[in-house]
Amino acid sequence: MERRHLLVSLILMTAVAAPAAAEAQLTSPSVTTEGRASIKVTPDMAWLTVTSETRAARPGDAQRASAQAIDSVRGSLRKTGLKDEAVKTRYYSVEPEVQYADGKSTVIGYVARHSLDVRVDNLAELGAIIDAAGGAGATSVSDIRYDVRQRDDIEAQVLMLAVKDGLKRAELMATGAGRTVLSVWRIDDQRVSNSPRPMPVAMSMASMRVSQETSIAPAELEIQAVVTVTAILR
Repeated sequence: MERRHLLVSLILMTAVAAPAAAEAQLTSPSVTTEGRASIKVTPDMAWLTVTSETRAARPGDAQRASAQAIDSVRGSLRKTGLKDEAVKTRYYSVEPEVQYADGKSTVIGYVARHSLDVRVDNLAELGAIIDAAGGAGATSVSDIRYDVRQRDDIEAQVLMLAVKDGLKRAELMATGAGRTVLSVWRIDDQRVSNSPRPMPVAMSMASMRVSQETSIAPAELEIQAVVTVTAILR
């Protein structure tokens, strides 16, 4: 965040060339416009959620079965080359499983769910990692999120392009009004969310346990920036 604020400050310092007295006059003629920019990039990493779900008549048994299942999944993922730091627990629960009939509820057992967040740094291995999780006892894979390692640098580049676009539009508006831009009064970052968005994918591992390997092709990511630029005219 500090880096983004610094970039905006640098842009303001280079763009503002008018005397401080002109800056202080809020009643000066001005224009306000938006600047937009985007860059499409090919993802080079991904996150996914791997879940193991176990059932038993007693909560302790469900917990133990869950621990065995998730240990098996972790071991299988480790064999693909994933480091332990790339596999973290995202969610864990043990809850009663309730059956409703004739207006009554009956506890018929307990279900333990353990979800792992898995970071994949080599997308060529994504399919093999999914297959490894399924083969080790995972019951589902969901929320595949693609990303790029150099996200901060790309977001900074897009932000600067958005500011340039806003300045260009302000100059065009000033020209149309028979004026010129004297200085930049204010630039506001509209904070477009560029967080990795989960793919609408939920795989039941029971339906995927076949000999064919899983193949997933990532789509391009679009990183965007929107700013509001206010310029003083002369």
